Amino acid sequence: MKKPIMILCGSLSLYCAQSLAGGPVCTPNNSTSFQDFLNRAYTIGSDAMGDNTLTSQCTNLTDQQVLGTLDNCGVLDNPINGLGLSPVDKFLYGMSPTDNRGIGTHLEMTFPFPAPGQPGDIMKADEVDVYRIGNDGGYQNIGFISPPTETATGDPNVHQVVPIVHSASTFNQAGDMFMLAYRTNYESSANIMAGTGDVNYQAPQIVIGHVPSATLIAANNGANNLNAVWTDVDDSSDPVCAAVVNEFRNQTNAFSDCVVSDFIANGNHDAAVDACLAVTDASGTTIMDRGIHDFAVSPSNGHFYAYDSQTYSDKDVLIEVDPDANPMEASCTEYADAGNGTRRLTSLMFSQQNKLVALFADANTGVWIDTSNGDINPLATPVADFPHGDGSSLPFDMLRHAFGATVADLIFKNGFEDFIFANGFEGDPVPPTCPAF
Repeated sequence: MKKPIMILCGSLSLYCAQSLAGGPVCTPNNSTSFQDFLNRAYTIGSDAMGDNTLTSQCTNLTDQQVLGTLDNCGVLDNPINGLGLSPVDKFLYGMSPTDNRGIGTHLEMTFPFPAPGQPGDIMKADEVDVYRIGNDGGYQNIGFISPPTETATGDPNVHQVVPIVHSASTFNQAGDMFMLAYRTNYESSANIMAGTGDVNYQAPQIVIGHVPSATLIAANNGANNLNAVWTDVDDSSDPVCAAVVNEFRNQTNAFSDCVVSDFIANGNHDAAVDACLAVTDASGTTIMDRGIHDFAVSPSNGHFYAYDSQTYSDKDVLIEVDPDANPMEASCTEYADAGNGTRRLTSLMFSQQNKLVALFADANTGVWIDTSNGDINPLATPVADFPHGDGSSLPFDMLRHAFGATVADLIFKNGFEDFIFANGFEGDPVPPTCPAF
């Protein structure tokens, strides 16, 4: 692991000397923050062996460097995903599911099933763990995020589950962390005489969670709740958005039918879930491939952008959400994609020139999306492909502009004086090693 770390530290010698002394710093400190961040992206890929590989590359995908495998600071039971780079303290933050299937929910079913009438509230959403990661491959579990509070459905027979999408997180310019969840109502019913049962889901509503920068930076205990504030997004007013969430509902119900049927036949709900997670359609797509897997904040307008590449077999959907709208409302744009050629999205990142870079599972090249006109442009440079993974860039020009100002301008305009002086960033910034993109 030392050789890849030295590659990174060659251009960061002022920041890496301390971190190399005794291996990875497992409680990342200022010396292990990422300083070479302009036009550079960082990704974590998880392979079939469960290795979490930390990689650096330019946002145009050139200059890929493997920084190391995250395995020296304690056992990671599940992959670190949902990666974001904070523009305030320059650490990576990632999320890890606490369920061993990574689906954000678990079943609490009793045997025998079906039972008379309604089996009840059987779907439960799970927490996600949050990790802070340094440039030397050190990592620390700093707390967890709880699912959004369930809302009243208005019908005692209709229940709700709100799973967190552990692969999706992003940062705004103030260093606030955002993540996604799906608020979904469902109704369970059964006919004991016929030996049948159903769990039927309604169309999901996107929910965006927010953890303030100060909360995140102060966190250092894996047992603490980071207390995200969740806001519902209207994803039904725009007809393109409504269509894609309705299609996702249909596919979720097909998966549910599979699980219920298998459970009735065999009596093991975990085995039923595992069997149905492996079911593919004609294009080889599973239920876990569908829906939103990542999103990012634009450095130009501050809007959230997500990309659904697998819910439809013949098209993709770009989702845009204005966080300043009240209520927040999604707008969607469709792109033709015959045969699911773009595969499942793993990483969505903005460059400093507001280019939305997308990487896909089992594909070693990516694309960038022009959000002003919807054009999709190929990136020919190959990078290591992973069946699972996530990435983040730091698109905000905040500090580069700030160093051209006076200290007073820096303090009173951006309000980051505590972090500037505590971390020693008052000197010249590290020159970027990546071209503008």
